[in-house]
Amino acid sequence: MDTYLGIIKVIFIMAALMAGIYLLSRYAGKLNLRFKPKGAADYGLKKVDTIYLAPRKFISVVEVRGHVLVIGAGEKEISLLAKWRKEGTDS
Repeated sequence: MDTYLGIIKVIFIMAALMAGIYLLSRYAGKLNLRFKPKGAADYGLKKVDTIYLAPRKFISVVEVRGHVLVIGAGEKEISLLAKWRKEGTDS
């Protein structure tokens, strides 16, 4: 009887661990937890904002190493709409 009780405890603990890992991975983006692999490169990219115009069409503002880019994207193409140097940077 004690053996079965021990097996049931192990199964419940494993199920709780799996549920915790699932919830953590699902909500990591909302909590701004950024899991980077060891040795991952930092390219200096940052998405500032995106405006969706239609399905599969949007305009996005992106910062790249001291520059601000306004990018328009459609179903088959991506276009650079504007580019300028961010104030206060010497890069």
